[in-house]
Amino acid sequence: MKKAAAWGLCAAWMAVIFFMSAMPGEVSGEQSGTLVNLLLGAIEAVGISQESVNPALLELLLRKGAHMAEYAVLFLLLFRALRLSGVRRPGLTALLLSAAYAATDEFHQMFSEGRGPSPVDVLIDTAGAGVGWGVLMLLSKRPKALSKEEG
Repeated sequence: MKKAAAWGLCAAWMAVIFFMSAMPGEVSGEQSGTLVNLLLGAIEAVGISQESVNPALLELLLRKGAHMAEYAVLFLLLFRALRLSGVRRPGLTALLLSAAYAATDEFHQMFSEGRGPSPVDVLIDTAGAGVGWGVLMLLSKRPKALSKEEG
């Protein structure tokens, strides 16, 4: 039952990514613009002048950071499902599957109004999956280190 649920979560997250990519470019841009304006307001609220922040750079970092985050989550979900399925190298397999899904997602964007494929985004998405793997490795080693200190 756990294995089926783990694969179901993978499929659900892949569907989220798919539907986000299916949004027309104008809608995606509006969402990014709204978040940038909220961030600029927060920056100003803490006493930093908005003139010292480049809104275009902030939007780029936000968009690419979102790519990385969504693929870090995908990696973690795939890793769990693969491990529960008894795959011998779940980390490498999850990374390769994440990269493959990123490539198909960019191809899918060719059919979304106002969007197009970007090989750079495939690399960014794959790097996000790599970040997910790194976080997983850090978290999995931490409890071992703590138990050694306590013992």
